[in-house]
Amino acid sequence: FAFMDAAILKGGVNLIDTAEQYPIPSGGSASEGDTETVIGKWMKERKVPRENVVIATKITGGRNVTPRNIQKDCEGSLKRLQTDYIDVYQLHWPQRYSPQANWGQS
Repeated sequence: FAFMDAAILKGGVNLIDTAEQYPIPSGGSASEGDTETVIGKWMKERKVPRENVVIATKITGGRNVTPRNIQKDCEGSLKRLQTDYIDVYQLHWPQRYSPQANWGQS
C-alpha cells in the first residue's frame, strides 16, 4: 500500500498496470491474481475514486485465449480489482506457462 500511496496519492501517477498472472514468479505464499487483489483492497481502503486511476490488466495467452476464457478471466480480474470496468485489457505473453528464463522458471 505504501508504494501506491507514494506514487498515486502523493506523486500524481494515475496508471496501474497489472495482470491476472502477477506476481511472477508465484508460489509459496504468493498466488496468481494476488497483485490485482492487493490493488483492489488498496483502492477500497483508501477510497480512491475509480475515475482517478487508469487500470490496465492482461489475460495470459496461448491456447488459453478463447472467447469464453477472455470473458471468464476478465470477470475474475474485475472481481479481484473490486471495480466494474477495466480501462485497458490486453493479451500478455503469447504462451501461458512457457519457460521464462529471466524469472527462473523451468
